[in-house]
Amino acid sequence: MALTANRDVDHYIDQELRSFQAAASAHLYKGGFVGLTSGGYARPLTAGDPIVGIAYEEMDNSSGADGDLSVRVYTLGDFGVTLTGAAVTDLGRPVFASADDTLTFTGNNNSYVGIVQDFVSSNEIILRIDPAHRQIKTVTHTVEDLAAGADIAARAIHAFESDGWIVSARVANQATAAAGIDNSNTCVITLATGAGTVVTETFDATTTFPAANAAQDLGSVGNTHVSSGGVMTLAVTNGATADPGPFLVEVDYV
Repeated sequence: MALTANRDVDHYIDQELRSFQAAASAHLYKGGFVGLTSGGYARPLTAGDPIVGIAYEEMDNSSGADGDLSVRVYTLGDFGVTLTGAAVTDLGRPVFASADDTLTFTGNNNSYVGIVQDFVSSNEIILRIDPAHRQIKTVTHTVEDLAAGADIAARAIHAFESDGWIVSARVANQATAAAGIDNSNTCVITLATGAGTVVTETFDATTTFPAANAAQDLGSVGNTHVSSGGVMTLAVTNGATADPGPFLVEVDYV
């Protein structure tokens, strides 16, 4: 209902340092990336955790239960960190964490942290953490049930409205088990932009196409930066008996 009297509300002036209750048995170290358990308690980040920021201090709750202690965390700001493989061309690129001490450009199964704000030197960057404003978008394209041996040469599936960075890509089988895919009759899926191939995966007897209603990552992506107006294309090349059935192609980008 509408207010009928004045009220006082807490005003947090710093806007960056917050306190989170620590998970049972968690030992957090200053400078480590902090994630949340499914119950909402802070712990050293495990890949895929929702991330809340960087630990301001060490907090040892090794002998405690959920919430016995709390840890202060930087939830915003710019920080000098190590990111193996980072280069000056990565300015603005989205950054992920795979552990409380490890950053990566690989988005699949990892936790979004922020972006490369500045480049310092080889493998050293200024990271702008801003996990609350995650803006990862997903392109989804439905591939029809191609006949065995039928191909898609180069089909446009998305036009980028602004500069972007491709994070990951995957396929999801739509209810029908793939058939006829083996080492002699492969199914090759390729995504590309004007910069070149983004990712390509060959499905055969060893790398099997996902089962009905299952998904599979297409692997490490390249040519990740896309300029405004750039178009992504999809190619599917099937061997004579290869029939993956209907499936989705999903691409994550920032």
